[in-house]
Amino acid sequence: MLAISVDDLNGAAGVVEELGIPFPVLYDPSGGVPRSYEVFALIEPRLATPSTFVVDRDGVIRWKYVGGSIGDRPAVSQILRQLSGLDG
Repeated sequence: MLAISVDDLNGAAGVVEELGIPFPVLYDPSGGVPRSYEVFALIEPRLATPSTFVVDRDGVIRWKYVGGSIGDRPAVSQILRQLSGLDG
């Protein structure tokens, strides 16, 4: 599991620590990854749209949730259900 952010890294380490994020947060200033997943600037210019993807070991997207607003995120239970459906 990992997160990818296009946000400015100023203060990012503090946010990761404050939220207790237990997985890597990668920085993509060019927005290349969200562009390749077609979730860049859908809501706000120059920002990745909040999105969650479940990708299997073969790189196949098995599930995705694309937010309808900046604060729109899937429930943890939704994500865990999708992860539990992947073969181990």
